Amino acid sequence: MNSRRGLGELLSELADSVAALAVAADTPVRVRSIALTIPVDLRVASTETGLEVVADVPLFLTRTAFDPDPARLGIDWHAVPVVSEAAS
Repeated sequence: MNSRRGLGELLSELADSVAALAVAADTPVRVRSIALTIPVDLRVASTETGLEVVADVPLFLTRTAFDPDPARLGIDWHAVPVVSEAAS
């Protein structure tokens, strides 16, 4: 059993957190973009459905000489205007 999340789950959780910040903020400031760079333990795992990219935050703060250095995941989210089909 793999207790680490897939890359899609990690990105989804990060996006949900950013959306929650925008909703919870009771200020006149509107976030139009956000950039994150986080350390991730990245590997490819074999599952019942095939190969899956597993990328999750590191389990431990300290690392040993046996642990590979974590990868760095950079994400940029930008607000874009929504175009309705009726306007096209």
